[in-house]
Amino acid sequence: MKRFLPILIAVLVFIFALVLMQPEDTVALVAAAADLPAGHVLQAADLQVLELPKSLAPAGAFSDPNALVGQRLRMARTAGDLIYPAHLGGETIVLKADERAIAIHVTDSGGLAGLLKPGDLVGVTAILPDASGAGTFGKAVTGGLRVLYISPSFLAEDPPAEPPSTAQGASPTESSSAGALGSSTNNLSTAQRQEAGTVVLAVPITARVLSYDFTTFGVPNDTRLIYAVDLLPALDQAGNAKLSLYLEPQQPQAFISSGVYLPDLVRTPGPSPTPTETPTGYPSGTAAAETTPLPLPMATPIPTKPKG
Repeated sequence: MKRFLPILIAVLVFIFALVLMQPEDTVALVAAAADLPAGHVLQAADLQVLELPKSLAPAGAFSDPNALVGQRLRMARTAGDLIYPAHLGGETIVLKADERAIAIHVTDSGGLAGLLKPGDLVGVTAILPDASGAGTFGKAVTGGLRVLYISPSFLAEDPPAEPPSTAQGASPTESSSAGALGSSTNNLSTAQRQEAGTVVLAVPITARVLSYDFTTFGVPNDTRLIYAVDLLPALDQAGNAKLSLYLEPQQPQAFISSGVYLPDLVRTPGPSPTPTETPTGYPSGTAAAETTPLPLPMATPIPTKPKG
């Protein structure tokens, strides 16, 4: 037995050494394959998979590159950097050299019920009450503005799904319960959407001519030189002004409006004289015509047949 003890110890040491020398399990993690700027939309060629020892692999990194394709980087990544969820998402606003991003507040009626999407072209109508409070004035002030962003809570939602109808074999009670559940879910979804929100527009920094067309009123037209980058924030922050957006086609036809003052739209017919009936034989307007009563028609005698 003593002769085999050294051999047994040597075998155990050898097995222990093999265990220590066995390579550690690795984990596949996704990293940038090249330097990528912030705002870049990831493609398959932008990504690489790195094999890292399991003990050194950080938590939260992506392991499947397909899950990242099409997503936008929130911050820049250099080649070899691992990509985490915090590096993705966010809104990227791209401006031309002569544009500035300006945010305005709109309601459902003024913001097209949230049906806008980035890239749409819109115009802006300003609604202003007069100083006396007797009326309100509205005028289209600028157009051709590109939508950059819409607050997510203001975006229009898809129409709610129809509640399930009574299927063959389903009891009316089951159908009613399913319909009530669907209605409750739709009401919750509707309640989460806000009826007012923020829309960010790309506004040119150049001056624009605001024209008033008074041709139909027979007076000379009028113009004002405005800078929309000044006008829109002023209107948005004014406590007595509201802004309303109108959607434009990609190649809109130019138009000029006069603006409208709401009290000018109120028109009522003037008083008209009450007609009076003139008796026969008297000219209209004479005293007799005003005071003499109309003669009543006489009864016509019924002819009788002679006797005999």
